[in-house]
Amino acid sequence: PTSTPGLAENGGGGSTLVSTPPSFLNGQNGNTSGISGSDGKNIDATHPIRILDYQIEAASASSFQEPALLWSNQHYNQHGLRPGAYQPILNAALSHFDADAILEASRERELTVEERETLDGCKLLRDMLHDLDASLDNMKSFGAYEDYLVNAAVPLIHGSFEELDEESAGMLQLFFRVHGMAVRMVVARWTRDLLLAGWKIGDSLQEEEEEDVARKEKDVDQERVMAKVWKDLGFGDFAGGYEIEEDVTLQEFALKHLLKEDAVRSLVVGCSRPEHVLEAMRAADSSLDSDGESKR
Repeated sequence: PTSTPGLAENGGGGSTLVSTPPSFLNGQNGNTSGISGSDGKNIDATHPIRILDYQIEAASASSFQEPALLWSNQHYNQHGLRPGAYQPILNAALSHFDADAILEASRERELTVEERETLDGCKLLRDMLHDLDASLDNMKSFGAYEDYLVNAAVPLIHGSFEELDEESAGMLQLFFRVHGMAVRMVVARWTRDLLLAGWKIGDSLQEEEEEDVARKEKDVDQERVMAKVWKDLGFGDFAGGYEIEEDVTLQEFALKHLLKEDAVRSLVVGCSRPEHVLEAMRAADSSLDSDGESKR
């Protein structure tokens, strides 16, 4: 979204949602939101695992300050798995589409056709928001999630309503913005856990005059769970996991790992920002061998 109204502007009531086809309320395969198909919870050939941390907006101390951007591994260690704004915005969205005024009116009189359609529309959107929130912790592919929004969620909204008032449209934009950040957090964390496969790695510690040493331990139960996931994904024999420090992004780990592989002669790194070039150079420098040589 290019603009997102503030929460103070998006209280409950005031929606003018019309012309909701009843068929969408029935859903498909028992899904009350009417959305089915791949929604980000599955890995397949079209949506492979991406070894990537994402940049997430951290909560700012003031509404006048631009939120700082943190890599998802940094955000997880400093603020937890959910973006700070996620739960308040989810609650605000659910409250906005609760249609309390129409429900109160229905107790005193018969609703008009437009009011009944608005009530059905609010139910549809609340069911969709609940479904998206309930499935959040099962997300594994941000690409599949994006396809789901483009091919299922957005067409559902556009096909269900003749119009959305500006306030309601802004509320949905705000929700999908923060929900997208939450999906990025979950996907990046799942990918890291898959690679760690039971290893618990802390930030690097400086111990006296020795090199940085990371705190680490192995969770045998988690290793067993991830071994099954590896097998189900078709990776073959379980490799035992990789030791990835918490202060290292997944893309930095991937670069370091590939540069140390004898089978890899060189890497071509795509960089969309100047800082990405510096990050790639740091990863290459850290992969130098004992002779101070690295692949170019």
